[in-house]
Amino acid sequence: MSGNPETQIARLAMWDDNADKIVQTNHPNMRQMVLDRDLDGKEDGGFSRMLDYMDVIEVHPPEAIFRDSGSYKDDKDRDKNRMLPWMALIKSGRRIPGVVNTDAHYNWHGSGWLRNWIRSDTDDPAKITVANMIENLERGRVIMSTGPFMTVQLHHQDLPQPGQIGDVVNVAGDGELAVRVQCPNWLDVNRVEVFVDGELQADLSRTRAQNPDSFSDQVVKFDQRLPIDLKPGSFVIVAAIGEKLQLGRVMGEQYGKRVPVVVSNPIYIGGDRAGKPAE
Repeated sequence: MSGNPETQIARLAMWDDNADKIVQTNHPNMRQMVLDRDLDGKEDGGFSRMLDYMDVIEVHPPEAIFRDSGSYKDDKDRDKNRMLPWMALIKSGRRIPGVVNTDAHYNWHGSGWLRNWIRSDTDDPAKITVANMIENLERGRVIMSTGPFMTVQLHHQDLPQPGQIGDVVNVAGDGELAVRVQCPNWLDVNRVEVFVDGELQADLSRTRAQNPDSFSDQVVKFDQRLPIDLKPGSFVIVAAIGEKLQLGRVMGEQYGKRVPVVVSNPIYIGGDRAGKPAE
């Protein structure tokens, strides 16, 4: 075990003769990891070599994606918001998928309030393989959630089939995002947002208060197609939340007070942004 996280993550990645595995960085201090290793306010490159070895990065709490990016730098708790720095990391060219995990140390109500849904190539549990799960995680074919389930598809006239979460699609111009959110009967969502290159697209905002016809009280809470202008080199993330709502007692006294929220990983439009400075 090394006290240097750059050394330790390299050892883990190369363990077992470089066998396929998922190397995850748990809820890091993003500023320290990427910019300022001793947090003295002076940029020194952080522990950025860690990025070369990680397959996924834990970015909870997922609801932090709804924080105003303009006030992020002045937020005294900004190091607890990993969503916005994660999107900036992707914008800089580091396409590391996001995940969320309970990080539970006891098997009580602390387990399960955060979940990842990973795309599977089969509906038969007996046919699911570790190799397939590793591949789909590495490709970002995953959503992060406290309960709601969401699918996102990108439709474009030049695509033979819709783009899925984690895909790279070489198209541009007018497209449509097909967003579908489902919840069990003890959860609800009332706001859906689209983020392009990490920035909220206000013209695509949908809320139950302002757009009641877009939402339902059935299992399928939201099922809409949203028009979007696709720019090469960009990425698209979709998120839904039940603002001022709670998970409820099914998740226990502590975590039952958290909000229902779900966040997709990106769909990438065209080429990458390698070399573009992170903000």
